[in-house]
Amino acid sequence: MTDTSFGGGESQNRLFIIIAIGLVGLLVLGLMGIGGYVIFSRASRGAEQVATARTAAAATAEAQATAEAPTETPVPTFTSVPTSTPTLAVTNTPVVPPSELTPGVTPPAPTSAPTATRKPPTEGETPSAGFGGIGVILAGLALAVVLLVVRKVRLAG
Repeated sequence: MTDTSFGGGESQNRLFIIIAIGLVGLLVLGLMGIGGYVIFSRASRGAEQVATARTAAAATAEAQATAEAPTETPVPTFTSVPTSTPTLAVTNTPVVPPSELTPGVTPPAPTSAPTATRKPPTEGETPSAGFGGIGVILAGLALAVVLLVVRKVRLAG
């Protein structure tokens, strides 16, 4: 193959390489940040599990201590003998149904039916937003393909 260089072609290739190295560096920094997040979040979860285990052990020890302590037997108490209670006589009271309205009063306007809303994320759960894991991978691959196609077009033209 012959190397045909036009005026300034070498400096454009050098600039392209510098930009590509910078983008790869940013990618590596991002991956390191994600790795650090995973490592430190696991460490904090481990500390929470240790604290939970200690609390459970303390509660178990307290329950065993109270179970082994002697208890007093209850003394029987006096209960009164039930007596008959007089009941009231039934009266014939008219009941007005709620559907009858008083004249001159307008009923309130009906409101719209409630709609379903998203469930808020619970503690320790990442909210659903943006692309999924596969979407991010596909977007990265698409950008890499664009990068390669642009480079081939630049070298060919």
